[in-house]
Amino acid sequence: VQAAMKTGRIGMEPDIAEALAAFRKFNYEEVYLRPESRHQADQVIALLRALVEFYTVSPDHLPEDLRFTSGSTQAQHSAVAYVAGMTDRFACRQGAVLLGWSEDRLPQGIDV
Repeated sequence: VQAAMKTGRIGMEPDIAEALAAFRKFNYEEVYLRPESRHQADQVIALLRALVEFYTVSPDHLPEDLRFTSGSTQAQHSAVAYVAGMTDRFACRQGAVLLGWSEDRLPQGIDV
């Protein structure tokens, strides 16, 4: 607010902007892009893709109002919408129950 009042433009004071840039740099290097985080992200992507594929060819596992002909474009759209609405825990449970995935193949940190 102070920077905007001084300059008439939305922005930050230089020292605040520098601190935010350092914070972002740290987060990307030490949290988001570290190998363990990337591995976890890869596991999440694999799970979501596998669930969409499963529901696309097995729409009978979807709620009745989302069921379309197996393998059809509509079935795939329904599968994507259904998986997109899942909580992390429910998606992991579905991976274990429907796909038969073991816990070591699922994203870590979520009880199933």
